[in-house]
Amino acid sequence: MVVLSTIEMAAAEDNDVRASVKAPARIAVAPSPNPSQRAAARIVITVTGFTPSTSGPIEAVVLIPCGTQEREIGRFGIFPQQSFTAGRNANAQRFGFALPDACEMPSQVTIRVEPSAGDGSGAELVIGRAELE
Repeated sequence: MVVLSTIEMAAAEDNDVRASVKAPARIAVAPSPNPSQRAAARIVITVTGFTPSTSGPIEAVVLIPCGTQEREIGRFGIFPQQSFTAGRNANAQRFGFALPDACEMPSQVTIRVEPSAGDGSGAELVIGRAELE
């Protein structure tokens, strides 16, 4: 597991982070505006851009630190598998994932790109934000 410094985490909040088959994205999780809602907490990932692979479809795997390991909390795919670029809030795609009770509130999330078919070459996700809700 890679731990980001405070400077890296702040930069991740201010800048889009890119994930590809060869390089997963690690992004700081913005805190919930209402921290008292732990029971209903979930992570919402905002995707602001996508480039599909020429070799076949891909999916994103979402992982959070849980104890001494990373734990998968869900997967998502972009449909249709067509390139797009969105503003930080306009036309972005959002995906929500429940947080497991066994894990502490995460300060970061990892998004890994995995090919569903082919080798995933050329595929890239642009992650604009990860936040607790």
